[in-house]
Order: sequence, then structure tokens, then C-alpha cells
Amino acid sequence: MIEMADQASRERAQRLRQIRRERGDREMNVWIPHNVGVAIDRAVATGRYPSRQVAIAHVLEAAFVQKEPDKVT
Repeated sequence: MIEMADQASRERAQRLRQIRRERGDREMNVWIPHNVGVAIDRAVATGRYPSRQVAIAHVLEAAFVQKEPDKVT
């Protein structure tokens, strides 16, 4: 019974990874300092972000993606 659940879980993860690849997302594994991990966990625990993934993606986007300022005409 447990083996079936493990297989189903692996298949779901594989489908999710495929969907993310198709939309252009990339999986990157990085090591982070302990204090950064604690801060991320605290932000998630207090409800600032719904998950670690969302928190990390938000901060990376803010740091690396340049957005054009709104233009008033």
C-alpha cells in the first residue's frame, strides 16, 4: 500500500516539474546560510508568504528583474 502511495507521489511531482518546465521555470538548488533560512521560515510562519518557494522567488525577482517605471502621458 505504501509503495503505491510513493509511486503516485513521484508521478505527481514529475507532472508538476514538467508543467513548470513548459512554462519556462527552472529548478535551481542552492545552499543558503543558516540565518537566511531562519528568516525565510519566520516570514512563512508569520504569513508574509504562503511558502518558502514563494518567498524565495519573490525576493529573487525583486533583486534581479528590472521593471520599467510606469509612464504617465
